[in-house]
Amino acid sequence: MTNHIENRQLSFGQKDAPIKVEVFLNLTCPYCATFFGIAEDVLPAFLEQGQVEFIVKHYDKPREMLLNGTLVNLFLDYRNPARAREIIKELFKTQSQWDQLNNQEIKNLLASNYQLQEEPDNTEISLHVTAEAIRRNVKMVPTVFINDKEYQFPKEIDADELKAEIEALLAK
Repeated sequence: MTNHIENRQLSFGQKDAPIKVEVFLNLTCPYCATFFGIAEDVLPAFLEQGQVEFIVKHYDKPREMLLNGTLVNLFLDYRNPARAREIIKELFKTQSQWDQLNNQEIKNLLASNYQLQEEPDNTEISLHVTAEAIRRNVKMVPTVFINDKEYQFPKEIDADELKAEIEALLAK
């Protein structure tokens, strides 16, 4: 069991919860949008009961299709995780409407729709998440860790598996 969770700026639920669900994701990845939707369906009850801590780590993986997600990540306000989570939820829902925009169009969208501006600390956060991803051999997004059990493409996790895995750990 992982005792020390790194890069928990976007952490939801109790920090002392027995089960840690960590996800490395990128906002322009459609598979990440699917997983995030699953997590938002399955995890709230466990979060409310103090059983799960959900940690979101935006991985600015240097791949062309993910670069717009990296740009968006520079604007998320990590000091306000609850609002960041709502914005992430909304951006995943509207992904097809913005993921092909150019840099200036994305900056305009973030400013007008969410009143976001570039956050100077986010580059440092991004570098720390990238270093952790390399250390933990995260090759793809989304990569999910439930305590120390890893789900990385092609081994994906659906809603039933996520719920079953958490319930099995709680039963131990």
